[in-house]
Amino acid sequence: MPTTLQRLAEWAAALRFEDIPPRVVAKAKLQFLSVLAAVYAGHPTRAVRAIREVALSTRSHGRATVFPQHDATSPTVAVVANAAASMALDFDDYLFLGHTGHSAVLAALAMAEELGLSGRELLTAQVAANEIGGRMGAAVFVGPQNGQLWTHLHALGAACAGARLLELSAEQHAHALALALYQPPFATWPGFMGPDSKLLSAAMPARDGLFASRLAGWGITGPLDVLDRPDGFAPHFAFRFLPQMFSGLGQSWVSDTLSFKLHPGCAYLSAALDALADLRAQFAERHRRSLQPADVEELRVFCTLLSIGMERLATRSPPERLTAVRVNFSIPWSLALAIRDGALTPHALHDEAELSRSEQELRPLSERIRVLHDWELTAALLESLLEQLPLGALFSARDLAGLLSRARGLGRDLGGLPALRPGEVQRLIRLLLRRGARIAGGAGRWLAKELGQAFGAEAPHPFDLKDADLARLRLPLAARLELRLRGGLRLTAQVDVPAGAAGRDEAETAGQVRRKFREQAEPFLKAHGVERALDLVDRLEQLPQLGELTAALCVP
Repeated sequence: MPTTLQRLAEWAAALRFEDIPPRVVAKAKLQFLSVLAAVYAGHPTRAVRAIREVALSTRSHGRATVFPQHDATSPTVAVVANAAASMALDFDDYLFLGHTGHSAVLAALAMAEELGLSGRELLTAQVAANEIGGRMGAAVFVGPQNGQLWTHLHALGAACAGARLLELSAEQHAHALALALYQPPFATWPGFMGPDSKLLSAAMPARDGLFASRLAGWGITGPLDVLDRPDGFAPHFAFRFLPQMFSGLGQSWVSDTLSFKLHPGCAYLSAALDALADLRAQFAERHRRSLQPADVEELRVFCTLLSIGMERLATRSPPERLTAVRVNFSIPWSLALAIRDGALTPHALHDEAELSRSEQELRPLSERIRVLHDWELTAALLESLLEQLPLGALFSARDLAGLLSRARGLGRDLGGLPALRPGEVQRLIRLLLRRGARIAGGAGRWLAKELGQAFGAEAPHPFDLKDADLARLRLPLAARLELRLRGGLRLTAQVDVPAGAAGRDEAETAGQVRRKFREQAEPFLKAHGVERALDLVDRLEQLPQLGELTAALCVP
């Protein structure tokens, strides 16, 4: 019986461009633009320049490009420099489940350049890396890490992309994945939520994944059963490993859920920044001028448990000067900068000395911004996931009992859970009365399944991701803002699904991603060069080689 890695490799090695739905190809092109925009946005920062210089000092000959200066080097060196830049301002993309773009795009691009391959081959490798990387994130979702801390996704995704582009056999491809997971990276929260080390989260794992694919091509073997054995990968990365998430390949596409950040920072603060734009428009209509920090008496931000967890983890790091990383994971600091400047842009995060001066100026405003949990927003997120994902087939009563026994530790590791205040108890009761039937419907079906199996009346129905309608999945990482102005006037705005996220209008998202690329690329490519690059990406599957595209993406 083939191992999990052998099944993944067999699918990835056999994948053809013609097998990929056109809508997924379109999403992959947007991901390409979004990741390159993130590279441009991160390039001016001190830490990115330092990592780039160190990486290039180790360079070997090669045809892979470090953007935007067109330095030619090996794929492993290029992916370190480029992925550090794309990670710098947290201005990337995400999908169900993980932030795969740093490796799916940049590792695939570096290897495709090196091998002189076509745009069609690049897109195929990129999609394969997304599909396998996203499933890995879902498999370890119930565990000690989350989101960008799943750095092993980049080792796995880069190994998959590299093996696909090297045209390794299915068996060699499996060994590439196994080598990538033999000693997988395990990032820690203190190194992510403040220091420059955060920039290496994808860079080093993606480098190692490409190296693993090369080794597998030379016959080096790895532990093919590393995902299946109790003494392998799973117990270190998940409280409850979910190998069922590796199902549905070629039938259900996690790339359908690709979501693109339009503000620099964690996805859990995007909706708050969108809602602030609405508040600014309301204020301007009433007062015929722009909102200023001095106008704000208090700004209350209501959000989901995920945003609360982000805030708590960020505040656990020791206080230091205000940096881009601190802003990226702080709703108060992000909103304070956006109120002062009119919007939160990458440019505001480039100059560390200017950020330090801003800290003194904006601290009083940031302290007037309160972040609060809203159970209704969290319930809406859970409800959206339950509508499209057959999660009830994943957990038995025994599984849930085991997870509940670990809830205290999980809460501690992820920043703790918010306490229920007296007023919230009443709100939660009203919420359960209003939404409980829909959420409990899933719970009731799960309970009936458990009872049926216990009495032998119902055979277990295994979870299969092909049963999920991922093309319709919405990600309501919502926020509601309540602004009290000097003088007592109150304004309110709510955004359920952030702009650019899964569940928004696809044409709207495509236009926003293209605008993101234009804004970040223009300082390097100028207007004419930006339009040329956009045209080449639009025709990516028609390009016989990538040289013209990579030249267009670099400073002329």
